[in-house]
Amino acid sequence: MVKNILTSNSLFVRNLLFTSVFGGLIGLLNYLFNIFVARFTTMEIFGIYSATLGIIYLIQIPALSIQALITKAVAKNKLFNLNSYKWNILLQFTVLGVVFGGIFLLFKDSISSIATIPSDLIIYLAITFFLAFVSPISKGLLLGKERIITVNLLLLFETILRFVVGYFAIKTSAPLPLLILSCAVPSVITTLATLPLINLKGNGEKKSVPIDFKELFLATVSFLLLTIPYTLDLILVNPEFRAEYSGVSLLGKLVYFAAITIASVMFARISNLTKKAEITKSLLVALSLSVIIGLGTTAVLVIFKDSIISLSIGEKYLSVAPYLWIFGLCMTGYALVYMIANYFITQRYYIYILVLLVCSLLQVYLFSVRNESLEMVIVNQVIVYLVLTLGTFGMLTLNLRKKE
Repeated sequence: MVKNILTSNSLFVRNLLFTSVFGGLIGLLNYLFNIFVARFTTMEIFGIYSATLGIIYLIQIPALSIQALITKAVAKNKLFNLNSYKWNILLQFTVLGVVFGGIFLLFKDSISSIATIPSDLIIYLAITFFLAFVSPISKGLLLGKERIITVNLLLLFETILRFVVGYFAIKTSAPLPLLILSCAVPSVITTLATLPLINLKGNGEKKSVPIDFKELFLATVSFLLLTIPYTLDLILVNPEFRAEYSGVSLLGKLVYFAAITIASVMFARISNLTKKAEITKSLLVALSLSVIIGLGTTAVLVIFKDSIISLSIGEKYLSVAPYLWIFGLCMTGYALVYMIANYFITQRYYIYILVLLVCSLLQVYLFSVRNESLEMVIVNQVIVYLVLTLGTFGMLTLNLRKKE
């Protein structure tokens, strides 16, 4: 028994370390993709592409909640034959994707007006929305079985395929449709290619696992509110210094995305555990590694700030260098918030949504009364991230004490 526990823990740590390295590489490649688009397209095309990215982040939120829901379902029922389950959810989420993609398309004029993008691009965003309901299925199934290395390899292949699609997009006279689809098509290709190969036979006894739509809704709301702190600020910030603030935000997100690469590993591990002590230990191990990654990435940004700024967003943004350290710390705290929020989702602790909602309202209020300088809006974000981090750890403390 003790040997099995030690083996399980060592496998978890190995998966965390592997994903932190592999996920960091994938995150860097995705970051470079945006630079790739910026360097090889016109400023007008890159500006429209950047605007569509904000929408893509939002319409791909269902993918996060669907992946989480499938991971939990497979982890809790892994002893049963779930081969029919994977085909059922493919059919059901395909239908949901068509419905929501169609609804999105009905509001194309309004969306085009609000986002100030050409209306003919909305159909490609609608397709991306539809694909968001299908693309996470294979990864959710694999994470439920804790096939971490396989998932990382799929993500790497998707990233490479994204560059291939992006390359062909840039070679065309109208690159935007393909650039938009490059954010969704690669993951659907891997899903459809791997789905027939995923074995969910278990012990041979078949079991019907219905979709918990209530939990799917609550998880989607959680992920939606989680995205607000690092997306809404770019909309609310004063246009006079939006470019400079966007530069700080873009570099700061390097810290955030590096520190949350292990979130899926933690989610899969906790979903497969039943004992409270083991769940808490796995959470603390993951949070500790996330802190190390976040602070380490921040240190690199600060030490090589001038070189990193010059090579990435350009020398004209060197004036934002003094703010990188504080934004890096904020992003480290925000990464911990994301990790803990994933833990709450595994535990169905959705009262935490109140903390996310309060912080979203706080952000809107702060930007409405303090938006006259770059330093002022950065202080706004520091306040938001500080309140969010403290509130999250407060909820975590209550949750862990409740379990004792």
